[in-house]
Amino acid sequence: MKYYYASLFIVLLLTNCAKEQPEASWVIVEPWTLTENSLAQNDAGELTHAVTEAFISMDGKMLGAFELPAKIPVIEGGTHEFILVPGIVNNGISATKRRYPFMKNHEATVTLIKGDTVSIDPKTEYYKDIQFLIEDFENASLKFDYSNESNAQITKQDDPEYLEWGNNYGAIELNNSDSLFSAITTFGEILPKQGAEVFLEMDFINTNSMLTGVVSYGNSTFHEDPHIQLNPQDNPVWKHIYIDLKEIISFRNNSPINEMSFTAVLDELDTEKFVYLDNIKVVYR
Repeated sequence: MKYYYASLFIVLLLTNCAKEQPEASWVIVEPWTLTENSLAQNDAGELTHAVTEAFISMDGKMLGAFELPAKIPVIEGGTHEFILVPGIVNNGISATKRRYPFMKNHEATVTLIKGDTVSIDPKTEYYKDIQFLIEDFENASLKFDYSNESNAQITKQDDPEYLEWGNNYGAIELNNSDSLFSAITTFGEILPKQGAEVFLEMDFINTNSMLTGVVSYGNSTFHEDPHIQLNPQDNPVWKHIYIDLKEIISFRNNSPINEMSFTAVLDELDTEKFVYLDNIKVVYR
């Protein structure tokens, strides 16, 4: 009998708790759209991106960080001001997500009705003063300088199976005879230091690993800083990555020139592997 009354009490308690749950409004946040800034002072190249996260606040209060698309319950009804901050996966590490400092927030005024669902389609664009150093494989000459050890080079290709943007992409083909690719960019620009934000953005598709890094030189200095490795893909598809360069470039503050380095060594002998690159951009302000 005691067991019966205890069970009945639990059922009644759960029923009352369920009844006390407030009805929520639902906000569906769609994936980001990256648009061209009509006031841009510099060419941003192809607007490829992987802005997959949003840091969302409502009426100045943070709701959280969400991978998009997301469906978010909100208890309050009525009209509210939402701010969505563009977020990325930093350095290709899924557990490391952060605001991307070069893109604008999306602001929306949304009227919520309890029990109903509303959608937000966030749009962003680069700030007008962002600067870009671009290698998109569309020009006659390529902005690369090879090391003495490199026996493989990067060439322009337009295979329709892989071509996604423009007329060409950069192809590194590796085999037993061409087993090492080692090159740096030749942008020749002085990048901001002292803790300034600098990112490498690019699209890639690869069956062989590749190590990215920074080579810094000038004022009788020379430094090589390996950084982020791109692991080979089992099912190759184009991916976009954001590589955070702030710490390396600010640390090498006595070296005025900082170039991007790319190194690939054939992962397996007696195989043919590749790394394809496109829309390489050094982004800063």
